[in-house]
Amino acid sequence: MLIVPLWFGCFSQEAIGAFPNVELRTLDGSKINTSEIKNGNAPMLIIVWATWCHHAMDGMSSISDDYYSDWVEEYNLKIIGVSVDDMRNIPKVAPLVNGKGWEFEHYIDQNADFKRSLGINAPPHLFIVNANREIIWSFNSFNPGDELEISKMLSQIKN
Repeated sequence: MLIVPLWFGCFSQEAIGAFPNVELRTLDGSKINTSEIKNGNAPMLIIVWATWCHHAMDGMSSISDDYYSDWVEEYNLKIIGVSVDDMRNIPKVAPLVNGKGWEFEHYIDQNADFKRSLGINAPPHLFIVNANREIIWSFNSFNPGDELEISKMLSQIKN
């Protein structure tokens, strides 16, 4: 099991862990291995969330409404949501994503392999992954204003 150290406000472009290779599901139910999730030479922001986690949903709405276009343009960022809902709530994921208008990619961690491989206890959990598929930032929370800290970290990667 990979244990990823958590810190906020302290940032290094050095890897703190590897992005796992596990199977996820697309919103239409197709299988995808996380090894296929890439963004060329640009970073990815991974948001681990669940339909019952209001902090995660509020944060994703804020990013979608206020930051998404700017981050994509300025940092060539790919944002990916990974739902860690249980089997009972999985049917709610796609309608929620579509209803909220979240334009970024979304996957479902149906077997909790992604969650386990990263040592995630509960959502929300955020990761910044560099072009080498290395985790360079990890944070277990999502509160109003955290988007500004994410922006700072992304600008450090760019420079």
